[in-house]
Amino acid sequence: MIQRVLLPKLGETMSAAKIEKWRKAEGDAVARGDVILEITTDKATLEVESIVQGTLRKVLAPEGVELPVNTVIALVGDPGDPLPANLAELESVARGGPAAPAAATPAAPVASAQPKPRDEAPASDAVSEEIVLPSGRLFVSPRARARAATEHVPLPILRGSGPNGRIIEQDVLDYAARRAAVKATPAAMAEACVRNVDITRLRATGPDGRITREDVLAAPAGVPAAPPALAGGRIELSAMRRVVAERMARSKREAPHFYLMMDIDMTASAAHRARLNAQGKTRVAFHDLVLRACATALVEHPAMNVTWAGDHLRRRAAVNLGLAVALEEGLIVPVLKNADRLPLIETAQATARLIEKARSKRLTPEEYEGGSMTLSNLGMYDVENFCPVINPGESCILGTGRIAPKVVVIEGGLHVRSMMSVTLSADHRATDGAIAARFLKRIKELLEAPEAL
Repeated sequence: MIQRVLLPKLGETMSAAKIEKWRKAEGDAVARGDVILEITTDKATLEVESIVQGTLRKVLAPEGVELPVNTVIALVGDPGDPLPANLAELESVARGGPAAPAAATPAAPVASAQPKPRDEAPASDAVSEEIVLPSGRLFVSPRARARAATEHVPLPILRGSGPNGRIIEQDVLDYAARRAAVKATPAAMAEACVRNVDITRLRATGPDGRITREDVLAAPAGVPAAPPALAGGRIELSAMRRVVAERMARSKREAPHFYLMMDIDMTASAAHRARLNAQGKTRVAFHDLVLRACATALVEHPAMNVTWAGDHLRRRAAVNLGLAVALEEGLIVPVLKNADRLPLIETAQATARLIEKARSKRLTPEEYEGGSMTLSNLGMYDVENFCPVINPGESCILGTGRIAPKVVVIEGGLHVRSMMSVTLSADHRATDGAIAARFLKRIKELLEAPEAL
């Protein structure tokens, strides 16, 4: 029996989506839970899975077309099932054309869809670095290269799982996990990295079954990696990168940004975080502390919890905080709903879940919409400070830099403290400098006395 697959409505505010990429082709077998296509909303790219099984008999909606939710986009059934009599009408609608008068044919069962957890490796960067080896070219995503340097993984021994064999970050992590199970001396590990030797394939001759440096030296050396080749050319945009570009350009074009900068003493917050992490199973990150401070400050300064609505301001009824998450193909901002009601530990647990769902492309629209403000942290990259761009629809965004020891003057004396530079970018249509300054000052007070969080 032919079953219709609809463009799913994945959230209350979702009304349309773009067919980004079909992951199944006509004639392919489809099982329940298989990812059949990717769609792009106005904020993110999501995977869609099938809850029916059979053969993909007909793809009605071509890639690149934007359609309303609940449009029939594909037909699934057994190979011998006849296609419906109104096939031409379905194809016209799925290509964005007008709907013909409905034919008097029995309605087929409707297949709904929802995002699917990603078990395979994440998509690689739209941009990749090319390493030229004597044996050929090796394509590596920038995040994979950075992770390989951190984990001391020799790239030439890896087999890439990204498009066209590109090495992505997950390939590096998978190898590092396999290597962790190998008994080897530190000298052997270092030598294997220098000589591009896969230490997981070596026979150990050392005491207690350990691989020694001599074992690595006896193995054939891999091909030394040359510096990345510099080459010009066209770089195709990922769907997520297109969305980010459109939204950020609209924000800078429409919202008059102004910026407030401040240094915050994070010494007490760092100590408080260390005590919490030593006591419990939930790991509290620095961004969790900042989110809690922002939530409390928004409750105390409701004039910042607004959005510009053209000819008036709309005050939000909830405190919802966005957290910018960098993915290999772009940027997404999952939203922590009702953040003011969550204690610090629950905040840490909720943000960890949202980050994991964002990285596996399993967020629903409700989980990345409706933010009051956004937190963007680049401190892990040793960035001192930066001026972030406001997420459209929000009144402000807080950019945080690295936490580093600095000499500061306290009551006339010199002291070394853990300091963090922050920048609040605010929409001057929605708020003014004095209002935003009081809001930022309260965030500073909370982080410098974190017991109140």
